[in-house]
Amino acid sequence: MNTRFLIRNRFIAVLIVIVLVAVSCKTNRPISRDTSWTILFYNVENLFDTTDDPNTSDEDFTPSGKLQWTSERLETKLERIGEVVAKGSPSLPALIGMCEVENRAVLEMLVASNRLVAADYQIVHRDSPDERGIDVALLYRPDQFQVSEQEWIEVKLSKEGDPNTRDILYVKGKLGGEEVHVFVNHWPSRGGGEDVTDVFRREAAQKLSDKITAIQSANSSAKIICMGDFNDYPSNGSQREVLKSGIDKTSVLCNLMADDELRGEGSYWYKGSWGPLDQFIVSWSLLDSTKGLGTSMESATTYREDYLMFTDNQNQQRPNRTYAGEKYVNGYSDHLPIFLQLQRR
Repeated sequence: MNTRFLIRNRFIAVLIVIVLVAVSCKTNRPISRDTSWTILFYNVENLFDTTDDPNTSDEDFTPSGKLQWTSERLETKLERIGEVVAKGSPSLPALIGMCEVENRAVLEMLVASNRLVAADYQIVHRDSPDERGIDVALLYRPDQFQVSEQEWIEVKLSKEGDPNTRDILYVKGKLGGEEVHVFVNHWPSRGGGEDVTDVFRREAAQKLSDKITAIQSANSSAKIICMGDFNDYPSNGSQREVLKSGIDKTSVLCNLMADDELRGEGSYWYKGSWGPLDQFIVSWSLLDSTKGLGTSMESATTYREDYLMFTDNQNQQRPNRTYAGEKYVNGYSDHLPIFLQLQRR
């Protein structure tokens, strides 16, 4: 074969490799295989900056506050979250739903951190009316998910004093070229008693249900993913009766964490028992799918690893949180993260 021809072809091949490497470095994004995707939800427990916001009750999370929340402690917290995201799945998730974040500034610090910067995560966030200033947010990889619409669903509570709570975040976009409807939730807490506060979570559930009904009325096969800290378990009325989620086809939605509750497992430890306050709830169209995006009951898991835990005085393993009361213990969160796998069928 002509020597000049061989040299030319090798030169062209080298140029192609150089161009591909340059493009990869410039975009700084992992190459997506477009056959499976990971979704993460994580209640990160009080991801605050160190600055006092005069409009919210965040004074404890300042250097001079009672928790002595310093820049060093914030940096450690961000490193902890990045570690969970990076270790919890084979590749950095396409979508990350989060709650208990104070503002966009801490999210920008998180996505720029060493473990996450390669994914070029984009942020969907706004300040909620919550009195503590904690919000929900969605991080997404633009090489895997393309946002077309976002909406903040206000939840006004029939509550004397402060009727405000976290908004429900709705994002519509394309994952693997297919339209997906994503909701990120953090429903009202049980502070004050489960029975007393039940009505507030039912009100949040009704807001979510109304939006899902509108989506399914327009497209009965719409693929819907709800994730969040619902502050209720799958068997509670807000889920079963209002949102109509369950594990049989009489339910409007499938609660992928319902079996965890039956087994005494979950993401949250309370008074010696585990339970799934953090859940993935999906439309049946994702489970019944024979083409395009799909998932299964087994694809939703709670990520429970030793490095996220500590052993208490009763020899019970619990999530290792950032503070134990007012004592800084340098942990991760009082909730464990949950993961969902989607596949192309």
